[in-house]
Amino acid sequence: MAWNQTSSAALPPAVMEAIQAFNRGDYFAASEQFEYAGRDASEPLQQVIGALHRIAAGLHLRFARGGRQATINLLSQAMMSLDELRPAHAGIDVERLYNELSALTEEIRSSPGEFQAGALRHRARIFIERRRAPKIVFIE
Repeated sequence: MAWNQTSSAALPPAVMEAIQAFNRGDYFAASEQFEYAGRDASEPLQQVIGALHRIAAGLHLRFARGGRQATINLLSQAMMSLDELRPAHAGIDVERLYNELSALTEEIRSSPGEFQAGALRHRARIFIERRRAPKIVFIE
């Protein structure tokens, strides 16, 4: 089956594995897998894979290291790419991903930094944010 904008059937196995890692919350592994898969992807898939890579890297940075501004930057860059791919691309519900990502980015943007909030309060906020992290959902 040839690749088209509405089907996930032709997504390379490496991309599907990266999506599974992402949806499990293993953002570091997903980021690495998206980066690797993006090298071999055809032009129509490179933009969506690049956006997914930035999202995974940003979420890893936020949840594993507590990063704030770099996370906001990565997620914002990913949203700019996803905006052009809405409502769906390669079978992915881009509209839903974009909306969930936008809400999480605004939540992070409005949160105080670790030194302003205190370490315990900061870790509690990140715990809650992790529960609200977007998932990659398919439209089929």
